Amino acid sequence: MQIVSSFIREPLKVVNKAPKLLKTAYLHRTASIHPEPIIILGNPKAGTTVIAALLGKATGKEVIIDPLYQIKNNVNFRKKLQAKKVTFKNFIQKHKFYFSSEIIKDPYFIFIYEEILECFPKAKKIFISREPSDNIRSILNRLKIPGNLQFLDDYYKNKLPKEGAWKLVLEGQLPFVPGNNYIENLAYRWNLATDIYMANRDYIVLIRYEDFMKNKVDAITHLAKHIGLDPIHDISDRVNVKYQPSGNRNVDLIEIFGKDNLQKIETICGERIKYFDY
Repeated sequence: MQIVSSFIREPLKVVNKAPKLLKTAYLHRTASIHPEPIIILGNPKAGTTVIAALLGKATGKEVIIDPLYQIKNNVNFRKKLQAKKVTFKNFIQKHKFYFSSEIIKDPYFIFIYEEILECFPKAKKIFISREPSDNIRSILNRLKIPGNLQFLDDYYKNKLPKEGAWKLVLEGQLPFVPGNNYIENLAYRWNLATDIYMANRDYIVLIRYEDFMKNKVDAITHLAKHIGLDPIHDISDRVNVKYQPSGNRNVDLIEIFGKDNLQKIETICGERIKYFDY
């Protein structure tokens, strides 16, 4: 996990794994689970990291980033979680440190929303939405995969990060979604995250990434006040810090996806695009 602000917590990074494991085990054993955290939800590359980091910076609250991604064999764990072979409640009890801060962000949380609600019934939830073609563009840019392919061949599959679930995500797994190619899979995954938000929108605060980008300071200030936090710190010098690698957002979408793949996204996500006024 990358430290993205002074308020983001993570286990001590050391070269020798033994001290790191001992340090992490101690933190999990001694930490107290926050009873009413602020949980930030959203599809990967929707802006969840930057918004969580700036919210923590503005309010002086500590932030935990991606607890489900920090454990050993995290992909296998998420497979078991999806298959109901393990419980999220048990995961929390074994990893208390990751749930001890007031702000907790993980892009997979939206897909286990019911478990989140069961374990943290008093939590405040924030959902970050991003226009689907731009969101998918950002994911593919992160993975260095073109958007105009019909199918992913072994060349691009072999270039994916060795650790992590990206291969499964592109194949329509974790969670399972329909689709005939990687673009359709990502579009249906965006739909699923959006549908979960829409089914629970009376209990979740919505932030559109596009609105955040127009005025980051005002967006974070408004968000903090809306959820009952006091934005006591000036973050104007932090809003342009790169919390994630920059993408090719200024390139025309037709050039990125080609006509066919862009049409797939617009068709699959069309109703929800209208709902969010994209």
